[in-house]
Amino acid sequence: WSQYLGYYKEIPELNAAIDAKATWTVGKGFTADRQTTMLLEGLTGWGKDTFNTILENMIRTYHIGGDAFCEVIRGNDGSLINLKPLDPGVITIVVNKQGRVIRYEQTAKVKGTPNKKFQPHEIFHLARNRVADEIHGVSIIEKLENIILMRNEAMTDWRRVLHRNVDPMMIFHLDTD
Repeated sequence: WSQYLGYYKEIPELNAAIDAKATWTVGKGFTADRQTTMLLEGLTGWGKDTFNTILENMIRTYHIGGDAFCEVIRGNDGSLINLKPLDPGVITIVVNKQGRVIRYEQTAKVKGTPNKKFQPHEIFHLARNRVADEIHGVSIIEKLENIILMRNEAMTDWRRVLHRNVDPMMIFHLDTD
């Protein structure tokens, strides 16, 4: 996750393409019955989100890392109160022998803090381009990594060539008539 996130943050063309895809997917919002619309309009994510920005964030995240996770927060009566985005770099999917998800574990970022465990119904999980019985989604950056590395190498080489044109490597002083 952290390596792919680094590519996303460092390469403006990749950043723009993933952002455009996420924005386009969310598009003009959502259409639902009145009760569902009221419920979804009440979601605030980390405090300043809307349902659309939560989905846009998840779409952006699963393009970068393959998976996106939100903690499903419910009231005492079981009604949906909120969806809180989670860092996919610290989420582990635990499956049984049959390949079914039995829980999710969030690794603590602070030493000494125990890992947090979630039941499958407590996590909203989107996986990009899963194939067959794969547990994780596939990042778009995984497919582009060679192109990204080749592009960066070519740009570094070209920069060196242009600098050599401006600042010569060798100067010959000749005493001639």
